[in-house]
Amino acid sequence: MKGIVKWYLSGFYKKPKGLKKPYNPILGETFRCYWKHPNGSRTFYLAEQVNGDVYLILGLRIVFGTLFPPQKGSGNSTSAILDGVALLTLLPRGEDYSITIPYAHCKGILMGTLTMELGGKVSIDCDKTGYKTEIEFKLKPFLGGAEQTNTISGRLKLGKETLATIEGYWDGSIFITDRRTGEEQLFWKPTPEVRSQRLKRFTVPVDEQGEFESEHLWQHVSAAIARDDQVAATEEKTALEEAQRAAAKERKMKCVEWVPKYFEQDLISGHWMYKHADLRPWDPRNDVCQYEYNYVIQTKTRHQTPMIRTASIVSVDPQTVVPLLQTESRSSISARKSSKLHLSTKVTTVERHDSASSSPEGEFHSDSSQSENESHSRSHTCCRTNSRLAETVSGLEKTLQDHGEKLGRIQRGLEHLAKVQREKGAEKQLVSNFGFSHELVLTVVAVAVLQSLFVWLFCHI
Repeated sequence: MKGIVKWYLSGFYKKPKGLKKPYNPILGETFRCYWKHPNGSRTFYLAEQVNGDVYLILGLRIVFGTLFPPQKGSGNSTSAILDGVALLTLLPRGEDYSITIPYAHCKGILMGTLTMELGGKVSIDCDKTGYKTEIEFKLKPFLGGAEQTNTISGRLKLGKETLATIEGYWDGSIFITDRRTGEEQLFWKPTPEVRSQRLKRFTVPVDEQGEFESEHLWQHVSAAIARDDQVAATEEKTALEEAQRAAAKERKMKCVEWVPKYFEQDLISGHWMYKHADLRPWDPRNDVCQYEYNYVIQTKTRHQTPMIRTASIVSVDPQTVVPLLQTESRSSISARKSSKLHLSTKVTTVERHDSASSSPEGEFHSDSSQSENESHSRSHTCCRTNSRLAETVSGLEKTLQDHGEKLGRIQRGLEHLAKVQREKGAEKQLVSNFGFSHELVLTVVAVAVLQSLFVWLFCHI
């Protein structure tokens, strides 16, 4: 969990150089890039605007995310809230970490210095391990000084037990304190050495990008802003927005819904997932590298043909796998021999035998008469197999019926035992209520009868 938290906090220190009005989202807008690591591996980033409120990101092979960027304002300030959850997956360990994002708070819109801060409470949860981290990004108070700017505090927990606490600045030094030992140590600091090791981002050239890729879509607006021509930038932006509204109106008239290209929504969980996701762990023995082509992440492997499971350990060639219906009268030894013979002689034809065949050579002829004979043999074998299957199913149904009757008898016996048990329980309850047992009652009755008998005898003597 400490490594995940450090990785999470290491992405906040690079702040934007200035605050400008953001580009409005365009439905279907996409963006892609990648970073190359010193060991040769790559991290891919793919994003798509699937509707006016949801922005999908994919950092392969690690992170899926769904962001909802609503805004709220209060006069001199405004906040861009990034709702939604990012899912970090450690493929070799099978661990999923749910991560939330702080919101961006901008103040000084009408008066004062225009500044941007991060605020809100975020969490990093792992259901498999039980670890959880809670971090609060604190906004600068009204009467606070510079030492209270960009501060954070948090706790690393295992269940309900707090293992460590975090204090510091998200754009500076962060310290972690062990709750058991009280030892404090530096957890993260963006030193000049760390900043110099930032990876270079690679993108597709603008002239090779698609119509709805971000840089190509907004190139005229960006060029106008670079020239400091706000009038042209506004005109270009308005043209894009009008085209977006016209396309939405046309789809509404035709009763057509927008379908994202690279993401699809899970009907059960509601989460958006990348259509071409490959969530298997990296195999260094077979996987060579990953590359992206037209927003599809693919893996180059050493073995182009995937391994398959067959009945024979000799061959994985699909042509050497004999169909089940044609090997009913063969032994597994003869099937393996024929497979070995096929591999050794490189024969391109496949031997076909049925249970009534008497040809020792097993030669395959391509004339029409042989084809008709083979077709008749296959149909006869299929009919015979179907009859066997029907007999087997009827036998299973009869067996199930017998078992059902036995279970019924057992159930009735259990009900009778339960009834007897309840009667015994009622008798015991009666004994406990009145304080005497059934044997005592019989004894009293017998004594009374004997006493009456003696009295009668004395009266008549």
